[in-house]
Amino acid sequence: MTVKRQWMLVLILSGALSVAVNSIVLSTLINNYFIDYSTENYNRNVSQLVVFSEKTLVETGYSEQQIKMQLETYLSDPIKRIRLYDINGNLLADVGSEGHQIMGMMRNKMMNRMMGNASEEVDSVDIMNDGVAIGQLNITRYSSIGNSLETRKFAVSLIGSSFLSFGIVFVLIFIIGIFISKKMSKDLRLTAQQAIDIDLGNQNNILKSNVEEIRIIQQSLETLQTRLKLKQISRKKLVDELIHQTRTPLTILKTHLEGFEDGIIRFTPEEIRICEAQIENITSIIANMSGMIDAEKDIDAVNIEQVELNRLLKQIVGGLKVQFDRKTLELELLSHQKVFLKTDQYKLSQVIYNILTNAYKFTNSNGRVTVEYKQAEDELIIIIQDTGSGITEEERSRIFDAYYRGKNSGHTSGEGIGLYVAKENLKKINGKIDVESEPGVGSKFIINIHK
Repeated sequence: MTVKRQWMLVLILSGALSVAVNSIVLSTLINNYFIDYSTENYNRNVSQLVVFSEKTLVETGYSEQQIKMQLETYLSDPIKRIRLYDINGNLLADVGSEGHQIMGMMRNKMMNRMMGNASEEVDSVDIMNDGVAIGQLNITRYSSIGNSLETRKFAVSLIGSSFLSFGIVFVLIFIIGIFISKKMSKDLRLTAQQAIDIDLGNQNNILKSNVEEIRIIQQSLETLQTRLKLKQISRKKLVDELIHQTRTPLTILKTHLEGFEDGIIRFTPEEIRICEAQIENITSIIANMSGMIDAEKDIDAVNIEQVELNRLLKQIVGGLKVQFDRKTLELELLSHQKVFLKTDQYKLSQVIYNILTNAYKFTNSNGRVTVEYKQAEDELIIIIQDTGSGITEEERSRIFDAYYRGKNSGHTSGEGIGLYVAKENLKKINGKIDVESEPGVGSKFIINIHK
């Protein structure tokens, strides 16, 4: 059963039940009130009849017609017949007899069929004067005030009104139910479409439902969509990082092989170690890529180990030197003291590679790039300086953003992710990076790593 039909069924049943309960309660209360009123009215009429009858019997000047006319004024429900006798049993007046009863039966035939014919009782009241009986009054009435004609008519009217109320309420509930169910079913259809769009990766923008529960579901779906988008963006950045990281060791291997073919480089043990280091880098990157199959797996964990910084920098500079020499750029390591550092060797190497590659791109031929390092009390400082085109003050705050490329990068290749990777890697190894630069003079990248 659809939500729309369930809603209609619940609404109609609730309306019917509320009308039924309301009708029963109100009918009972009103009917009881009416019976009490009828009883009080009957007792008042009887009292007045006794007073009139005593006066009639004491004052003998009333004719039979006058007595009947006066008694007929008291023929109100539940009284059906009134007969007045003197002390000798002579009938002085009889009102509401055969003709009155027949006319009442014809008038209320349908009522009697519905409610049943009620029995009658006769109340005999002695008429007293100064403690002496002077006559008798016989009052014929329904056996119960609740069975009187007016009371039954009133009860039938209440039942009819209840059915009429139920009909009106049913129609209103049906109309309102259709309107509300259409609104709810529309919101549910839109929410279902929102879920489908999220599954297909489509953009959607739906109006929020006025129903709190549906609105919560819609907000949850929006939150899920946002998280999926963020995860997708994160994965894309990660893939771009890995691709970018792969290019550096591949470029170094390519330049060294080309140098060997051209006779510029001889495969000395040092050259072999440089090439082996690049192969290890590529192997590590491929291992990270395979880890991306598991969406929840941390594929970028930090591996802390003891690193001898001078040896690492010599290896990086040696790997890039052939590439720099081809562009007639001077690449020099200015510091030579042995410094040991506990860090992630791969991530630190990637930081240095990325900054030096960036310097290579934006430094013209016959320029100079230097690498030096020094120790402070609780940190290690690595400075990479070039004589390149420099960075404007406006761009300095953005060069570490993913996919940002400066105004002077139009003639260079790349996705604008190298410095972003450097910054993110340094965060993971408890470091940071700053830049000082002057357009046309060059740039200085300062790396601080806490020991």
